[in-house]
Amino acid sequence: MYGEIVFYTHGSMIEYGGEIFQAGELTADILNFAPEDYPPIQRLLDRMKDLAKQYEDTLNRGVWWELNNQLMELRSQLMKYRVFQILLKEDDRFLNETQQYTESYSFFTDEEMDEQECSKDRWLEMYRQKEEEGWTPPFLLIVDGSHEDKWRYYNLQMARYRRYIDDVIVFNPTIHNFINFLLSKLKRNSPEEYAAALYQFYNDERLVEKLIVNPTSLERPFYQKYDPCVVSYLPRELPDGTFAIAQEHTTDSLQMLLKADFMTALNAGHNIRRCIVCKKYFLVRSGVHALYCEGRCPLDERFTCRQFGSYEIQKELAHDVPKIKAKITAFNRIRKDYQRGIITEEEMRRLKDAVRDRLFDALSSSDISNEDFERSISSQHLYPICRVARQANPRGRPRKVKDGDNA
Repeated sequence: MYGEIVFYTHGSMIEYGGEIFQAGELTADILNFAPEDYPPIQRLLDRMKDLAKQYEDTLNRGVWWELNNQLMELRSQLMKYRVFQILLKEDDRFLNETQQYTESYSFFTDEEMDEQECSKDRWLEMYRQKEEEGWTPPFLLIVDGSHEDKWRYYNLQMARYRRYIDDVIVFNPTIHNFINFLLSKLKRNSPEEYAAALYQFYNDERLVEKLIVNPTSLERPFYQKYDPCVVSYLPRELPDGTFAIAQEHTTDSLQMLLKADFMTALNAGHNIRRCIVCKKYFLVRSGVHALYCEGRCPLDERFTCRQFGSYEIQKELAHDVPKIKAKITAFNRIRKDYQRGIITEEEMRRLKDAVRDRLFDALSSSDISNEDFERSISSQHLYPICRVARQANPRGRPRKVKDGDNA
């Protein structure tokens, strides 16, 4: 395959580009490639298509130079996202060499350029001649071969970029729909529930028609249920020095990589949610109904989105929503237990996550009364369920040991 992508999955991890990620990390990041980001990318692609045709008609290297600048700008835009930082990491060389190659047409005659492309040995001889004349020409390789070979190779690179972008343009809105219309509506979060939701998403004809990006013509990209991929099982030493029997995947489809990452995450019990404050997607590694991410809040940079949502927004809502007022009271009670040293920081986090989870259920269901919700997050009810036991701090003088106590 040209432009092949090789990655490994094992357990709840995915290894790609020599790095190990929690399953779902790459997907959560690329899902923030928002619809408003598409038009500038599409304008670059349209401009590149026009310039490529113009170059093939004229063979003017100045046109190719401008085309290469457009491709470099496209790469810069895509490198904001983690998966593209790995996919396009090695492209600096051919882009820089193309820039030098297309700039140097003014230093060589057409005959010299054609001659230097005949063989690498002849090119090196001309390179030395130019050095003796007092200047050093750039290294104009791009790829071994003639001018036609270089252009053919460059075309393959542009096609690779277009293929990646097509995959993202159909993957993102499809998974946005799956998360927003199905996953976010689940009452219970678990791998089985995620699988059932995905089965419905793939097989309910109404959902397929409305929520999955399907082709309207053979020329348009579409979301594929089945992707071309070669899978092997290999014992492998991981980048962190540990070993695992991993699934090696070889494909030329970015859709395949992203789906493998997302489906592995769902099978591991991970979920992807959309923050109600900053509107960005983020990975949740547990079954809690998280509403906020841990990123910096765009409304007030002093807080994370979770801090802002929990304290600022909900304090305002608490005046009119008794369940939110009860949640804040429970948080204060848990925090005081932590400050007294009778629960650990990890236990405090676990208890708060449980309160958030119950608040989500209580606000989503009219069957849960205010009293039932308060009872469900009381210390007597919540601490045993979360396997948290208060550790009483000893006070006063130690008890005096009697003679018979040591027997």
